[in-house]
Amino acid sequence: MKIRGIFSNRSARYGTHMLITILIVLGILVLIGAISVRHHFRFDLTKTKRHSLSDETIKVLNSVNKEVNAIAFYQESSGSEGELKDFLKLYRYKNPKFNYRFIDPDRNPTLAKKYGITDYGTTVFESGKNEARVSWGREEQITNAILKVIREGKKAVYFLKGHGENDIATFAKDGYSQAKKALEGQNYEVKELVLLRADSIPEDASILIVSGPKKELMESEMKLIKGYIEKGGSLLFLIDPLTVPGLTSFLEEYNLKLRDDIVVDTMSQLFGGDYLIPIVGQYEPHSITRNFNVTTFFPFTRSIEIIKKAKAGITVEPLANTNKESWGETDRKMLEKEGKAKFDSGKDTRGPLTIAAVVTVQTGEKKNEKGGGKNSKMVVFGDSDFANNSYLNVLGNKDLFLNTLNWLAEEEGLISIRPKDTDYNPVILSKAMGKVIFFVPVLIIPGMILLAGIVVLSVKRWKK
Repeated sequence: MKIRGIFSNRSARYGTHMLITILIVLGILVLIGAISVRHHFRFDLTKTKRHSLSDETIKVLNSVNKEVNAIAFYQESSGSEGELKDFLKLYRYKNPKFNYRFIDPDRNPTLAKKYGITDYGTTVFESGKNEARVSWGREEQITNAILKVIREGKKAVYFLKGHGENDIATFAKDGYSQAKKALEGQNYEVKELVLLRADSIPEDASILIVSGPKKELMESEMKLIKGYIEKGGSLLFLIDPLTVPGLTSFLEEYNLKLRDDIVVDTMSQLFGGDYLIPIVGQYEPHSITRNFNVTTFFPFTRSIEIIKKAKAGITVEPLANTNKESWGETDRKMLEKEGKAKFDSGKDTRGPLTIAAVVTVQTGEKKNEKGGGKNSKMVVFGDSDFANNSYLNVLGNKDLFLNTLNWLAEEEGLISIRPKDTDYNPVILSKAMGKVIFFVPVLIIPGMILLAGIVVLSVKRWKK
């Protein structure tokens, strides 16, 4: 009877209901927590997706099927590891085979000495016997470091030398030292090749690059290049205007004609550029330009004509085109003496103009049969300046250059990822709005809650 009396009491019933409700809510929260451990989702609501990995990186991580370990050597007291730690968490989230840890080299000098660490901010990536290092890594560096350690060996890229080509050793404006550095950053071995001293193009050559020659190639050199194509080799031709007519004739054998003109683009002036630096913002569908939405610049370029009468086993596709306001200027004297250009109907070619094209050559004994032979791949640009030290890092030039090389080397997993824009969107408040933001959460809302509590207590007392 006493127990029944206790539970018949209104306060006791209310307390029992409250306890049951609390237990149910706690049970639900525990269940949600348990589910979220195994099945959790992340959402990035930032405008530029600063806290998300690129599609290219996700593709790479999906291909990782063995353990990859990263050791980041950062000084704990500096607090500079925060951004990298957030990035590595994203990598780990996408693929559990990726592991990372942070080590303070001052507190663990033995491990730092083992890895030869001399600078803070060095991250070592390991998989099996392979190792790669980055300093203060961005997404592109981290992703390509992972690619380096999960792949075996390096592919060799040869730059032709001996005809006034762009020099990969010089840091001058027209040099290619930055291009060399970018290729080495993607695990390529970069070499120079003097064909006059060679009997053939080296067997380890994944790509031969002919970049801005100013003198004609010898007939013996052309034969070696042709033999390389017949064996299924890959080539990148970067041929500037008004140069090497012999090489122009050579490329006509592969359904390409390098026009004897200079592309003029008046639209460039709207963006503060020179009319001899065409802007390209749209590209033909191709593996090189897939998901490529970045503008590129081609200073002092010539146009390319695709010969319609196709030869057996040769396929030619345009890759990059100028806009319809451009044209191919053929009056060289007017450009040099007056610095002016004017479209002449009948002489000049109106845009859009192709300034980069892809050639696929089927080789071998069965090249005239469908599906026979091995493909040789070539990409031809009417300009070499877009990848020199002055222009390589301008907008999308580096991305296009590297994507082209990676396609030629059949290493499309190697990527160039542009850093995400860091939006700075400060909230500017008036003095009145500042007062509102202070008083509403600090005084008004707590005051209303306090007032509501006083009213409830007053009503309860009045009823009693």
